[in-house]
Amino acid sequence: MVKKKGKSKRITLKDKYKIQRRVVETNRKRKKQAKRDAKNGVVKVKQEKRDPGIPNSWPFKQDLLKDIQRARERQQQQQQDKKEKRKEELRMLREHQESGGTARTIEELMQQANQAQQAFQAKQQGGSPVGDMELKSDGAVAAGQQSRRAYLRELKKVVDTADVLLQVLDCRDPIGSRIHQTLEDIILSKADKRMVLVLNKIDLVPKEVVSRWLTVLRRSHPAIAIKASNDAASRKEDADKDAATSNVPVGMDGLLQLLKNYSRTGGTSGKAKTTIV
Repeated sequence: MVKKKGKSKRITLKDKYKIQRRVVETNRKRKKQAKRDAKNGVVKVKQEKRDPGIPNSWPFKQDLLKDIQRARERQQQQQQDKKEKRKEELRMLREHQESGGTARTIEELMQQANQAQQAFQAKQQGGSPVGDMELKSDGAVAAGQQSRRAYLRELKKVVDTADVLLQVLDCRDPIGSRIHQTLEDIILSKADKRMVLVLNKIDLVPKEVVSRWLTVLRRSHPAIAIKASNDAASRKEDADKDAATSNVPVGMDGLLQLLKNYSRTGGTSGKAKTTIV
């Protein structure tokens, strides 16, 4: 059987040139209409393409929507905190100027406060303030100041490369062992950062206190209570005792399970870098 030839898609030159003339004429009319609208002040709003959203067949769609919602709420909270901080700084600057201060901007006020703090610390130590850095007699930076800067520099690198941050808190004083809220907001400014509060040494306080602290801490970040073991030889002897008072570690399984969940839903191909602060 002879195969039937398909219909050719070629057109005549007459039709080809006719299409070209129509295209040119249409473009000319559009340019002319645009000039006329610009002269009369007519503004045409272009319709933007609508976001199709996340398809229903996407795996872990609900978890992804929750992460997006949390990131949006965190961003709104950060903006609100910035506004409140700015208002507080302006109020302090106004009070400083009303009391006869010489600072004209927030930066000058902060600089004067830092200088006064350095002078007070130098006076307490029996020395004299020399500026931003403590210098030795030969002009070199003090060893303690230099090691502290090196430590902070390495800490910043580790925090930047981590996906999950474990902030270990002492159950006897969780607020005192926790970093400042402003520093937490700076660390979590990126949407891909997660923080878990680990409440350690739960065997040193009553169970009711641990439960209340977990309720308070979980309002801001996920919190887990643990008790690390410091004597592996006596685990067998304490097997019959209460888990909170024995030397058997408590809470490690829940912490590992939480990290596994983050590695699965965090978009890191099943791997997540964890940093303990």
